[in-house]
Amino acid sequence: MKITKNTLIQINSSRHPTFNAIAVKDFDTNDEWYPVSLTDDYLEGMSKYWLKGEEVPCRKSLVRSFKIITEAKK
Repeated sequence: MKITKNTLIQINSSRHPTFNAIAVKDFDTNDEWYPVSLTDDYLEGMSKYWLKGEEVPCRKSLVRSFKIITEAKK
C-alpha cells in the first residue's frame, strides 16, 4: 500500500504503545522502514522517548497494525 507524504496514520508497534504519526515522505508499506514523525505530545519506547514533531524509527517487521486516519490532500 502506498502512503503519501502528510498522511496521518495510527501505528500499533511491538516496541511502542499505539501512537499517531504523519508520513514525512511518500513510502510503501512493503518498505522496511516507515518515515514518520510523531503527532502525539509524547511517546515512550523501550529505551527512549520522543516528543511531538520528532521522527520515530518505525520498522515494518515490528508494526502489528496501522490505520489511515486522514489521507493527505492531493
